[in-house]
Amino acid sequence: MRASSIGSASCFTVDVVYDSSDFGQEPMHGIDAIRSAALALGDRNPVPHHVTNIVITPVDDDTASVRSKGLGVTSDGKIGSVTYLDTVARTQAGWHISQRHLQARQPLNGLGTKTEPSP
Repeated sequence: MRASSIGSASCFTVDVVYDSSDFGQEPMHGIDAIRSAALALGDRNPVPHHVTNIVITPVDDDTASVRSKGLGVTSDGKIGSVTYLDTVARTQAGWHISQRHLQARQPLNGLGTKTEPSP
């Protein structure tokens, strides 16, 4: 996630929980924590970031479960993929991600072994 993409027009709620524990990181709580992490990554952030194969499953009138695939290319040309397991919530400003779990495609040096049930 590029630091420049985290701002007032963010796709996240202010109190978002961003869980990248499959990659050995502690879950982040709040948009400020995500912003700080993106800034700390600096040039290691993906240059382009694409989200595809989006499947939305309504939970109720104000909540939905979203599963998608993310692809990113780093500045040195490496490509990575991830599965996003999101909960989106209807806010006064529209639909925003309130919870995001990054699911590793395969175990990474012992990481990414936690499995999530299919929605």
